[in-house]
Amino acid sequence: MNLSTYRKCSTLLALAGVLAFAGTAAAQQSMSIVGTGNVAGTGSATFGIQMTTTAPVEGYVVAISYDNTLVAITNVTTAGSVAASAGAELVVPEILATGFTLGVVLDAAAPFAGQTIPAGANQNIGSFTAQSIVILGQGDPPVSTGFQFVNGVLNNPPLDNILVQGGLSIGQGQGLGLNGNGSAMTINPPPPAGLEVESASALSTGSGGCARVLLDNDAGATQGFVLSIAHNSAVLNLVQINLAGTATQAAGAEFVATNITATGGTIGVVLDFVAPFLGQTIAPGQNIHIANYCYDCDNAVTYVQGDPIPAPEVSDLTFVDGVFGTPPLSNVVVVGGLSINPNLVDGTFTCLPEEVPLEDTTWSCGPTSGHPGEDVEICFYYTDSDDNLQGLQMAVCYDCNLTFNDFSIEGSIFEAVGAEFVNWNIDSDPNDGDGCEFVLGILLDALPPFNGQTVPPTTTPLLVGCVDATISPNAPCGECLEVAFCDDINGAGNVLIENIAIINFQSIQNFDMTPCEVCVVPENIFQRGDCNSDDKVDLADAQTVIGWQFAGHPILCPDACDANDDGKINLADAVLLMNYLFKFGDAPPDPGPEDDDVDPTDDNLPECESDDTVC
Repeated sequence: MNLSTYRKCSTLLALAGVLAFAGTAAAQQSMSIVGTGNVAGTGSATFGIQMTTTAPVEGYVVAISYDNTLVAITNVTTAGSVAASAGAELVVPEILATGFTLGVVLDAAAPFAGQTIPAGANQNIGSFTAQSIVILGQGDPPVSTGFQFVNGVLNNPPLDNILVQGGLSIGQGQGLGLNGNGSAMTINPPPPAGLEVESASALSTGSGGCARVLLDNDAGATQGFVLSIAHNSAVLNLVQINLAGTATQAAGAEFVATNITATGGTIGVVLDFVAPFLGQTIAPGQNIHIANYCYDCDNAVTYVQGDPIPAPEVSDLTFVDGVFGTPPLSNVVVVGGLSINPNLVDGTFTCLPEEVPLEDTTWSCGPTSGHPGEDVEICFYYTDSDDNLQGLQMAVCYDCNLTFNDFSIEGSIFEAVGAEFVNWNIDSDPNDGDGCEFVLGILLDALPPFNGQTVPPTTTPLLVGCVDATISPNAPCGECLEVAFCDDINGAGNVLIENIAIINFQSIQNFDMTPCEVCVVPENIFQRGDCNSDDKVDLADAQTVIGWQFAGHPILCPDACDANDDGKINLADAVLLMNYLFKFGDAPPDPGPEDDDVDPTDDNLPECESDDTVC
């Protein structure tokens, strides 16, 4: 308060007191402290000051004491009171160590228009705000404290509680009632503070991410805190603990100490640590962002576009006491100079799988078909529209109804370029516990003078090489046997091989690989000489041969009409049949005229169109 203003108020009121006389009737007049407060921690409550008068009031003095070991007065005002409504020209509040005073003069300045407060009951003449300055423990009982009118104790010179009416001071000695015993403030233990580490996530191959730490605190302004949080080091790496974007940073924390270990880390913060000690704090509230724990994922969890998405890796983020630091630290929040043990809510950090886009490299193999017991050729191809391949690793697993026999790059682009290292091995043993496998390694430039040979970019599939394979005689007819690209197989060795293309000295794996099949097809059977396909050999078959050759009569199985097995159908086949039937000549060659079977000789005659087949 401005000293000259205070003295002016005191002088006016003291002068009014000199004019008072004991005979003034004031028995019905009073001042009262009204209201009760129920606060927690360092909470605040506001109380009113009222007066009841029988005559107009020209001014008044209020002097109220309180227990300064329990509360502090933070505001004294006439806002919203009848004094403010009446236009009081002098208002002097003064907050002291053990109490406060409030002096009001309605008409204190020219032109002295004579403002007063009309007589009335329970009129509000001011209010004050009291704040708890103690923090009770969670098990402590509530504490109550009151406010009392006091005369001749507060201020200098000491002031009494008075009303000024008609230029006279009406105090307790003149019958002014002072009612303060009904007002009280109850201080309760604060709700426990809370700390929560907010769950967060990041791509497992990205730049990591931060988990926010949040504070709940209604006990009072936070002066500092300690955090101690552990993580799973097999999943995460704690790279930083910081205050970016936090209320702690905004408050201007002056002391910040962090400690990071392989399995967790701590941070200790004091808001106001160095001169001039301006009292920086974090205001009470909920979900206050106070710190960041920032992590990288230890393991890259990826999947190629179109493949099943693998499960993410998750680490618990756990508040721990007495684990990290020397001496070991515990999680605390500092309010009013006291350490509060908060409720703790743990979180998690999730390392998310990341989709890896496919390279434009492709591998494929050629579908084919064959009869049981027949030899087939299975060829492998590559494309890459914009890269030169320096080599490859190929790992193939196949149905054990196939037997891979040999591999060759003959006729391929790899042979044309002059591949200097070509090696493969074959495991066609169905009983060794890992199926049937084929692994291949090719390097274009593996020998001096190291000229940097590569195979060129291509959008048209170019041949890598072919495998000679045999279809098992017992292969199921009508089914297709898969030939697929399979990572982590060892062929006939003990080293696991993956499918990779070597481009710019790097192992490229995220590309499309298309499997193929060897389909087992039935083989036609027939009776040699049964040209009309009626399942017997007689003179009608000789007539059918002549009809086919000279009159275009249709036949179903050319091999059956080729009675002499010379790869041609002509009159000689009719003659052989007639000699066999009527002149006891040689029988048609295998499979002969008696039993259905396959053709034991190769020729260029078309496949039979009959339904007689065997698998």
